[in-house]
Amino acid sequence: MIVKIDSMGRLTVPKKFRNEFNLKPESEANMLPLPDGTGVSLFRLVPRCANCGEEKGLEKFENISLCRNCRRVLKYALK
Repeated sequence: MIVKIDSMGRLTVPKKFRNEFNLKPESEANMLPLPDGTGVSLFRLVPRCANCGEEKGLEKFENISLCRNCRRVLKYALK
C-alpha cells in the first residue's frame, strides 16, 4: 500500500491497518529503521504495568503505569 508523506513530514496510517492493529487516536508506536536501510517498521506500544507487565487496570503513578494489584502492594508497603 502506498501512502504519501505530507509537507509536515507526517504520514497517515490507513484505516484498514488502524483497525487491524487497534491503533486509536493518541496511541503510541515505535518506528524503527530496517537493518538494510530500505524502510521502517512501525510497532504499536502496548501499555503495561512497569512492575509486573500486566496490561489491564492501569493508572499513572508518578509518570509510570501501575496495575491495580501493584498499586495496592505499593500502598501497603508505604504505610
